[in-house]
Amino acid sequence: MFGFRTDAPHVQRELRTCALLFLVVISLAGTVLAQCPTPDKDPNFIAGRPGPVQKSPDDDPPLPEAGFLSNTHYTSQFFGFAFDLPLTVQGHEIMMPVMPEKQHALLALQYEKGDRNGYIMVTASDPRPGEQINLPDKQEDELERWNNAGSYGGINPSPVPRFMLRSGQRFYSSTHRNGRNYAAQYWAGINNYMVKVVIGTNDEEFLRKAKDLMAEARFYCPQPDGTLITAEGKPVKPEGHAYQGPTVPTVLVNAAIREEPGKEIPAGQLSAGTYRNSELGLQYQLPPGWEKLAAEQADPPAEPSSLRVYRFLHACSRTLLEIAPHRKPQAGSEPGPVIVLRALDPDCLSLPTAASLTDKRAADTVAASLEEMDEFGQIASDELVSIHGHLFMIFHGTFSTSQRTEDLGMRMSQTIFATRYKKYLLMWSVLAPNRDALAEVPTSNILFNGSPPIQLRASLETKK
Repeated sequence: MFGFRTDAPHVQRELRTCALLFLVVISLAGTVLAQCPTPDKDPNFIAGRPGPVQKSPDDDPPLPEAGFLSNTHYTSQFFGFAFDLPLTVQGHEIMMPVMPEKQHALLALQYEKGDRNGYIMVTASDPRPGEQINLPDKQEDELERWNNAGSYGGINPSPVPRFMLRSGQRFYSSTHRNGRNYAAQYWAGINNYMVKVVIGTNDEEFLRKAKDLMAEARFYCPQPDGTLITAEGKPVKPEGHAYQGPTVPTVLVNAAIREEPGKEIPAGQLSAGTYRNSELGLQYQLPPGWEKLAAEQADPPAEPSSLRVYRFLHACSRTLLEIAPHRKPQAGSEPGPVIVLRALDPDCLSLPTAASLTDKRAADTVAASLEEMDEFGQIASDELVSIHGHLFMIFHGTFSTSQRTEDLGMRMSQTIFATRYKKYLLMWSVLAPNRDALAEVPTSNILFNGSPPIQLRASLETKK
């Protein structure tokens, strides 16, 4: 009669492992609603995503910001949760500055109605040092250390391994009040990330609705191919369109700052009053009496968040030309009109550009993005115009000269003409001391390969 020996070392180890796993399951049964499948022993397993990964080298995993958004519903594709929204998306989206290096903005909405206001914001923080990778061999090592320490019993048990505490099946919450203002915060640890939902308002009805909807949040299991399933294996079809948050995904910002693709934008050259950039297929004739300004690189901002925005913008763009009317410098004289020509890489900036005269949403998004970049002033309105087959986004607003220097600045009127040509977004920023002076600034001729000369301001006048 055959049997097995329980005193064999490997058998004892297996029994201990089974015992501690049983105890962990029992201890967590009252708090965990359901569990996604645990990762198989697959060397291609991607941190932060459960299950074995079957992917080609060209497939990129979803970014932490990846999700789906409809007018009334949000789903996180990366973290695998979803909830109905306490306010509609249309008319309530807000643009956020780029996030710090290890922070991610997933969603941001706000409203104002009379003296009532409220917002909902969803963010996530990267795993803490040493917890970035959920590889099966690391989990096995961590479980073995926990086992050897006698952690399922004893007086001072060690903490349960974090990969076993998959708290992403519920949100914990707290609510605080300060006078008429309320703040409700929800949080969950999902695959070592910390996901937070913050609701702020002075409207009790909005707060109550938001809390009711958060109580009904649903959790799913992200799959290697970017799809979602329930804990029982049923496929989930998210509502809405693909969405990557209210600002540029953090991973893309980090990559842009590191690689600086803007350095590849050809500089062009100025000769005999004409700027030529053959690689971009662009020629720009300076207005009569205008000249190139001496290159003066302003000092980067010292404040960390502003510095990160500055580095991101300059990593993805290049100032090609800055011109002004020729005049003798006078002490204490006010700034005169200026035209700045820039080339931006919209792919690097994750900046959607308008594709047709009816694409107002894209133009509005570009306007909001430019405002968040600090160097384009405040934009009050935008419009779309087609000139000789080239679609221009035109932005009207103001610019404070203190954004360029530390001196006490003045507010200048500004019009920005922007058009997508080949792979770049070309932008002419026209500034003048006031609106009347701005209307008098000549923009001269722009020539693209194979197209008639374009005089921006004259062309606009004929369109009206």
